[in-house]
Amino acid sequence: MYSPPLRGRGAGATAVLLLLIPCCLLSPAQAAEGPFILRLAPEQVRQGGVAILRIEAAEPLQVVRARAGPHEIPVPAPAGQRRLAVLVGIDLEGSPGDLPIRVEASDALGRSLRQVVALQIVDAQFPVQRLTLPRSFVELDAATRARVQQEQATLSRLWDTVTPDRPWRGGFRMPLEAAPPANGFGVRRIINGEPRAPHTGVDFAVAAGTPVLAPHGGSVALVAEHFFAGRAVILDHGVGLYTMYFHLQQTLAREGQRVAQGETIGRVGSTGRATGPHLHWGARLHGARIDPQALVGLAFPD
Repeated sequence: MYSPPLRGRGAGATAVLLLLIPCCLLSPAQAAEGPFILRLAPEQVRQGGVAILRIEAAEPLQVVRARAGPHEIPVPAPAGQRRLAVLVGIDLEGSPGDLPIRVEASDALGRSLRQVVALQIVDAQFPVQRLTLPRSFVELDAATRARVQQEQATLSRLWDTVTPDRPWRGGFRMPLEAAPPANGFGVRRIINGEPRAPHTGVDFAVAAGTPVLAPHGGSVALVAEHFFAGRAVILDHGVGLYTMYFHLQQTLAREGQRVAQGETIGRVGSTGRATGPHLHWGARLHGARIDPQALVGLAFPD
């Protein structure tokens, strides 16, 4: 049930994550159609969704720059590769409509190459939830507000940290075995008549003690106990992608530890601001709040 206040770049942001991945994307005949080719899959995503942009150039690329709408996107050096794969994440409050993604590059001869592709963002029409709760449950005293602000600052610094390595291949899995249907992503909450921040993850209603599994390889970026999130584990999957696990009864990972897909990192609980045992699973891609379920089954190139 965790829904932190909006902070930092995540609100309304669009994230583009470049993965420098050798992969066979197009045939030589297709590559000859222009200096480089851009392809999106899918070409349309809902708010909070993720797409893959594939780039293939006729000649090795030396410099690549990307821009999603008005936002300049930092891009690591392509190291003379002809093929790149780019993750595009849309914040849950990203504006619906066509988002132009512009890619500029130069090749070994110094020639400037430019291409544009549009990603269609669809209004997810997230539901609105109206709740009436005791004031003592909603209004925080000064000491608690200070604690929450400090915890939010810690998370904001984390989202701004980009680890260059990508320690995984292939698609993500769910964080629970035989996971029940998840709910809650993007829900707009109105509590005691006042609008609150949207719910930034998905919730799984499962029994306390249920093992929580790493959906893919990465490193443990944070193990903490926060006011809203309770006992929490956050995984850094590299290149600006983080996943988080809140309200845990028990954490079974330590900061800096490398984890593999399917490894147990904690157990479901109801710590923090929760009304019962459940797992809150969230994800950030370069600060954008994305639906973590959008990572599951997505065809990442190896």
